[in-house]
Amino acid sequence: MSELPLSCRLALWVTSAYAGRLPLERALVAAAAELDHVSGVERVQDWGSLGERVVAVALPRAGATVSVPRGNPDLVGAAAEAGECCYSPALGVALVPAVAEFGPAGDVGWAARLTAYDGDPVPSHRLEMLSLREAERVLRAEIASATEELTSLGAVWGAAARDAADAALGSGRWGLPPDLPARAVSVITLAATVGRIADLGLEAADPSLVAGEAGRRSATLQRLQRAADEALETATNVAALAIAGYLPADRLP
Repeated sequence: MSELPLSCRLALWVTSAYAGRLPLERALVAAAAELDHVSGVERVQDWGSLGERVVAVALPRAGATVSVPRGNPDLVGAAAEAGECCYSPALGVALVPAVAEFGPAGDVGWAARLTAYDGDPVPSHRLEMLSLREAERVLRAEIASATEELTSLGAVWGAAARDAADAALGSGRWGLPPDLPARAVSVITLAATVGRIADLGLEAADPSLVAGEAGRRSATLQRLQRAADEALETATNVAALAIAGYLPADRLP
């Protein structure tokens, strides 16, 4: 599986297709290359025919849904539960993916079903005001803070989590289209890497910690996870805006 959310890959590949860099059919295949079956993604063809030039992404969590298009509580709830959605800013229509395994043991595949939700259009200035530089600064500050806090707790990983992180981060499976702005790629891969580490840390409890220390560890990793998601969301959207020509690729904010 790719180390990037499906919504991020769809935003970048479909925007590349809208910009004429490749046919839309090829873009959809590339965005979901590791999936065996995808349904519901054909809506992006309708968006393009209606004049949309960019697909944006939101990576919300419960209590942090400000980046999801407004106007439809069902959309906000579904996106928060999935942790992601991609959307047409001009139309306000969003696709929320659900990725799941299918098939018998020993012959398991992966399928994604994208459900469309109507919402309010997103003003262009809301996306164009995003700052790649600020997103990276905030993420690096959170990395430094989390490193200091986790180091003060002593053992924070465990062999299983370290092995899983090494395997995931060594895969290089980003699934990005070619010719993205280098700064955006740098922040995308940094944020995805940090987010993956935080996810694995939260999944693997450290039995050497007492309850109070375990709570501090979990809270620290959750903050790091949120910062990584916010940086990944911003970097993906800035890259998509650059592909579409809304931002100069050589002078990203």
